[in-house]
Amino acid sequence: MESKNTQLFGNGVKRTYGTEAMRYNLLAARLIGDLVKGFLGPRGLEKMFIDILGEVTVTKDGATFLRKVDVEHPAAKVIIEASNTVDNTVGDGTTSVVVFAGALVEKAQGLLEMGISPALISDGYHDALQMAIEIIRKVARESTNYDRRIMKYLVDTCLGSKAVSHFTEEIEIPSLVVEGVCRIANFSKNYLDVDDIKIEEKIGNCSEIQLIEGTVIDKTIDESSMPRVIENAQILLLDNDIQDERTKTDAEIRISAPTQVKQFLDIKTSNLLQKIQFVTKSGANVIFSRGGIDPLALNHFAKNRILTVKRVKENDLLWLAKATGAKVVRDFDTISSTDIGYAAKVYEKMVGDDKMVFVNGCRNPKSITFLLRANSKKILDEFHRSVLDCIYVLRNFITEPKIVPGGGAVELFIAQLIKDRSYRYTGREQIVIQKFAEALEVIPLTIAKNAGMNTMDIGTHLREKVHSQIQIMKKRIWKREYQYNNHHDWYGINAVERRIDNMMDLHVMEPQIVKEQILITATEVIILLMRVDDVLMKKPINIHGHTHTHIDGTTHSHKGGNKPHDHFDRLGKQQRPMHHYY
Repeated sequence: MESKNTQLFGNGVKRTYGTEAMRYNLLAARLIGDLVKGFLGPRGLEKMFIDILGEVTVTKDGATFLRKVDVEHPAAKVIIEASNTVDNTVGDGTTSVVVFAGALVEKAQGLLEMGISPALISDGYHDALQMAIEIIRKVARESTNYDRRIMKYLVDTCLGSKAVSHFTEEIEIPSLVVEGVCRIANFSKNYLDVDDIKIEEKIGNCSEIQLIEGTVIDKTIDESSMPRVIENAQILLLDNDIQDERTKTDAEIRISAPTQVKQFLDIKTSNLLQKIQFVTKSGANVIFSRGGIDPLALNHFAKNRILTVKRVKENDLLWLAKATGAKVVRDFDTISSTDIGYAAKVYEKMVGDDKMVFVNGCRNPKSITFLLRANSKKILDEFHRSVLDCIYVLRNFITEPKIVPGGGAVELFIAQLIKDRSYRYTGREQIVIQKFAEALEVIPLTIAKNAGMNTMDIGTHLREKVHSQIQIMKKRIWKREYQYNNHHDWYGINAVERRIDNMMDLHVMEPQIVKEQILITATEVIILLMRVDDVLMKKPINIHGHTHTHIDGTTHSHKGGNKPHDHFDRLGKQQRPMHHYY
């Protein structure tokens, strides 16, 4: 059989099919789930990954860790892509979706051993998913998207499961994040653009983390003779040079008389002075330029008490435009008063070992900046990931202001209701739906296990409490006195105190849209794997000898791939990586 496969597909092709292929797919997916189980919950631990370039990543974020890990099996890659999908869509729940998917796989393996067909398992999982979505939409508690109290609870819950919570116990990061998001969110349109928030990092003390209602530029003021502080700043943003224009191709100037040298220099100086005049007439006293600024122009601006910062990155110019209300100008002769932005104060300040330019106190800023401080780059990166997760959670809440309890409470409640409803089905599909419910219970039990609790005892007590709540609920429904989102104790795992508690009383809550996305993504990806019965793998050819994987999950090979590098264009159009690269 192997020789036939080789003749049909060529050398280097490995094929597995039938029940063996399905078993390997499910095993790979289960191993990925086991890999990140230790992250889940406030008591979860971090993992360290050292890549081929020697770069060390210490994280508790499931998606970040899985993006760094090189895997070959296609089923494992599908699970990692599912985690990335949740990360890019809702920004949180990346570990939960992998753990839940791993639990579904474990139950599916048992069902296959019982002789239940993959098609029946897929149908059962699909029906159970529809039940879960229906229940979670009914139990979600509605709120107003501008409720700062709820927003702070959401951020507290999100940060509680992150590694940085141990470093920032005395710092009001939740209040800073909520305040910053509320400054730029459009509550009437239920909209928040995450890219309007800049996150800047500097080595230093965690207590110096701050929110700037404007922008911070990692640059210094161009001349020492320029003012270091400008009050009531009138800001001009230039996407051009204030210096001699250079041709893009080689150029040659032919001079036939000595007087033409002076004439040529006079024209160059005249053109530069004209640019300076246009800028000065605009009334701006702070200039940020993407291009260079000639020393003659710098001298002129310094004499006129104008502050300049040159070689500013394009993304920083866009953040400045959003924060100050200024327009990015390219043509000097078209500068008008409507292009000028405003900030209460522009100043230079030492941050750690470097100087940075702060643009603060903007009127109705459409962009704000978080300046993160920590004593190492690894912790800074984890800070960045954690704050970004909090921003995504708030964006989800602003988009759809519905919340559900955390700590595994809603998963356990849904699991018990699905078990009750499973008896409406006849035949083997009833068993499949019950196994789906058991997979949901893995979330709270994993949180308990990571906290060092006895999962067998905790599971029994939790099911007993939730079951009694469901019986009370049924009686109230019969008497027409029950509303799904009220009159209910939401029992879950209090991992900090290592006990069972009412999660809503502890204000442990999450956006409903996140939980829904976790259930949908995990179930769909496992149904996909259940329908695969033939896998053909051919090892990729390493052309350049330097195959490597970037933090965004891109795997490829090219010359110089064994050296630190990025893939942003040299013109600087995207010099700063987007948020999800962290």
